[in-house]
Amino acid sequence: MLNRLAPTAMICVTLLLPSCSTQVDRAPATTVNDGATPVSAASTETFITGAVRPEDLVSIPNTPWVLVSGMASKKLGTGGRLYAVDSNQGVPFEVWPGSGQHTERDQVAYPECPGPPEDAEPHGINVSSVPGEPPVMYAINHKREAVEVFRIDSTTSTLGLVWVGCIPLPHNVYANGVAPLPDGGIALTSMFDPTEPGNPFERMFSGSDTGYVMTWHAGGDWTPVPGSGLGGANGIAVTNDGRSVIAAAWTQKKVVRMPLDGAGERVEVAVPFLPDNLRWTAQGTVLVTGQDISADDVRVCDGGEGTNCPTGYLVVEIDPETMTSAVMHDARGSGFGLATTALPVGREVWVGSIAGERIARVPVS
Repeated sequence: MLNRLAPTAMICVTLLLPSCSTQVDRAPATTVNDGATPVSAASTETFITGAVRPEDLVSIPNTPWVLVSGMASKKLGTGGRLYAVDSNQGVPFEVWPGSGQHTERDQVAYPECPGPPEDAEPHGINVSSVPGEPPVMYAINHKREAVEVFRIDSTTSTLGLVWVGCIPLPHNVYANGVAPLPDGGIALTSMFDPTEPGNPFERMFSGSDTGYVMTWHAGGDWTPVPGSGLGGANGIAVTNDGRSVIAAAWTQKKVVRMPLDGAGERVEVAVPFLPDNLRWTAQGTVLVTGQDISADDVRVCDGGEGTNCPTGYLVVEIDPETMTSAVMHDARGSGFGLATTALPVGREVWVGSIAGERIARVPVS
């Protein structure tokens, strides 16, 4: 994400898991495929308003609900929060912090968690859905550098979050994306090491692998995935068999499929922008969008929260088997910019942004 990358936005990370090593092994062999195939078709956008800086979006399976991660805004004087949107109504309302959030702490499942969070600064979010059980939401919280865990209580007309615990992050991790694993664990991307001296923004745009992928399972520690080094590791998705992840290398303009055991081949596909969050489609493909701007643009845009920034975006669809891609939606002429997430919602794609208070709705055939 663009947010919090400028030097003035860095914070001290105080949570530490001493037993977690962040040494990433040497990367396996890599195959690089061609970049996105361009198309010229564009669609008409409509907008959902009322969610401030809607950076990440995720659907709750078999419901009309979409959850939205809203980043803090200095311009608007608002803190970070989570919203829920009924896709049939298109009106966001706050669920954390707020009256829709309650606490039922599970100290058995999350013994390392010090207690409920005092403040919210959500970033990447995701949902795990197991038949016969309430869905679970994971939300990265930069206020205390942990993954907050919520049980989702929803009907077709109401939705509330019940906080049940958290998973503290190591002090040398700056988390971005999170995704559930089929075995009950989670996978997460770390963009960079916040304990290293110097400007992390400059390190990420140097082309080096500043981040990586890591996993967590109940009763264990955070474990880096061997050979998972990425420049500005960002969005993440887990394959259905749980053997591989697909992750966005933000500053390297590529999306990478890699095995979680580190034993197989990495396969990469280039994209013509800084790729952000990743979302699955019903057809088993992955959607990605991002920002087609330079490093200098990022500094200016982030500081102004999208004011006077280059606009427009692409939505690219990736085949996870072949790691080839095609442009699904070309909105480079749109006034909606700094796109972050492309989420399939019914016969639309909803596009989030770290700028403003709008979610774009794009009809798809």
